[in-house]
Amino acid sequence: MTGDFAVPAYADLLADLKRVRERGLGKLRTYRVDALRAACIVTDLSITTEQEPAAVESLLRKAIESLGGGGEADAAEYSLGLIGGTKLWPAAERRKRAAEAYGISVDRFRKAYELPIMEQIAEGILAACRETHMRRARLQLERRHPADSRLAVQWVERFEGYYRIWTPVWKLAADIEATIATYREPPSDHPPWDPDSTEAYDPVDQARGYARYALHAYAWYQLELRKFMTKHGGLWLLSDAAAELQASDAIYRIGWHNPLNEEDDSWLRRHLADARHEEQDHFKQLLLNTSAGSAIHDE
Repeated sequence: MTGDFAVPAYADLLADLKRVRERGLGKLRTYRVDALRAACIVTDLSITTEQEPAAVESLLRKAIESLGGGGEADAAEYSLGLIGGTKLWPAAERRKRAAEAYGISVDRFRKAYELPIMEQIAEGILAACRETHMRRARLQLERRHPADSRLAVQWVERFEGYYRIWTPVWKLAADIEATIATYREPPSDHPPWDPDSTEAYDPVDQARGYARYALHAYAWYQLELRKFMTKHGGLWLLSDAAAELQASDAIYRIGWHNPLNEEDDSWLRRHLADARHEEQDHFKQLLLNTSAGSAIHDE
């Protein structure tokens, strides 16, 4: 099927995105977006040549993921109606919420930010088209069992999302365990790793350092989880229903067993996304140089 459809032109994708922004994702069956439909087929998201609203939505989520999960991604989701309950909202209301997500006025957002965001989404769709071609070629080289390449690509992408969440969760657990173990140690005349040192060892201060590492891991996890929600809508697809329940339950427990609220989570996600390369050192600077970040850090 994909051989009959060329990668759509950037200008056509941008025109379709503007049309979706104006008319709404919830009314997609009432108007045509041929460039987006072609991109869905090229990226193996459509199973027919017809215009499928679900496939278009998946394509938009996939493209927005490339924005990094910060305020720009939030604004893009509101603009196109990808946030739960916004598909049928009027364009003006979606624009208002997008501006709020970006932290600027509606007029400024419309004049200076809306078009660049749509342009970046179009670029993200083109990148997804190229990436799918590369993945399909790789799968054809490495595949050991007969399988539909379209489904294989989608499974690979989904499990990449799982591992991108699992990695910071593993680090979060390790740093919390180190925090607790270090906090319980008695003070010493020297650090445990340097018996020849004359510098006193304060386990509480050391534990605070591990806790700060854990906070970075938690922010990293929150950012990757948000990217997963953007791209896949938060749908867990695993080997069986029990495994899916265990995954969703683990996500719930991570959110439940900590003192931070949703506003704190949002602050951490946004500022980690804004940190240079999402690195811990720059994130620490952003954290400690703002009143909100310092309060989260101390808590």
